[in-house]
Amino acid sequence: MIRQRGLSITELLIALAVGLFLTSAIFVVLEMSSRSSQSTAQFNQLQESARIALRLLEEDIAQVGFFSDLTGVDLIAGTNATAPVTASGVDCVGGGLNNGSFPNGSGNFRVLWAASRGTAAAISCESSALSGSDVLQVKRLEAAEIQTGTFGDRFYATVNINEIQFFNGVDTPPVLPGGRIYEYQHRVYYVANNDAGEPELVRHALTGGALMGNPEPLVTGVEAMQLEFGVDADGDGVVDVYLATADLAAGIWDQANGAGILSVRIHLLLRALSKDNSYKAGGTRTYQMPAGVIAVADDGYRRKRMSTTVALQNPWLQAQRAAL
Repeated sequence: MIRQRGLSITELLIALAVGLFLTSAIFVVLEMSSRSSQSTAQFNQLQESARIALRLLEEDIAQVGFFSDLTGVDLIAGTNATAPVTASGVDCVGGGLNNGSFPNGSGNFRVLWAASRGTAAAISCESSALSGSDVLQVKRLEAAEIQTGTFGDRFYATVNINEIQFFNGVDTPPVLPGGRIYEYQHRVYYVANNDAGEPELVRHALTGGALMGNPEPLVTGVEAMQLEFGVDADGDGVVDVYLATADLAAGIWDQANGAGILSVRIHLLLRALSKDNSYKAGGTRTYQMPAGVIAVADDGYRRKRMSTTVALQNPWLQAQRAAL
């Protein structure tokens, strides 16, 4: 008769210990995998947010000052420029005598302008931009000529080689000899917190009904935006120095005395949308920006600094500078 023998207490304890060790190892591997997946997802999110934000800014900056046949000519109300008959709402008026949505005839019409946000609003239409970030203002015609009808929620311009007439899309387009119609855009970018307390890139865009009064959220997670401007100080078409926004004199915005802006460097500081409890920055982390160092405490959010340089492909600034 065969006698059956079970596990001894010692063997059972050893088996349990080995099982617990293997189970713990599996949990460690799973936890590491989860952390790695979370980190990868956050890095991808930061990269994608930066890509979208930079693409939006690059498109407007590269074509700033494009006015079709009047590109390179200062727009002067009452001389070669006419404001819309219908235009109501909140405007974004920046620094200088002539820096609203449409030319007013007082000095140079600024199509490119920026200011550093301090304790007070940097431009008339904003009250919530984050301190330390820049506010950017750009104006231009959209590149494609309008071949069909216009829309009532947009502004347009009829342009020929002698003048430009702006009009609201609800109005009858003005007719000029040899004139062509384009959509006109005035846009203002800055960083602000949304209702959930998250930082995001915000834009005011010219609309027929509200003018510049309705800010629209663009990219969540943009914590700071600062700019540098490549300045040609002697009119030879070569960048001599890059200056932070706060360091630009008023005359440079007006392209006076042979000075001009040839390129713009965009610097963004991005923050992940959610905390990663496993992420420790090791105390306060610093990020070098044009206006100085931004120091951030170890709050569990991953951050990434991204930058790019945009050449002003439109010849308006250089041509305008040469004419002064």
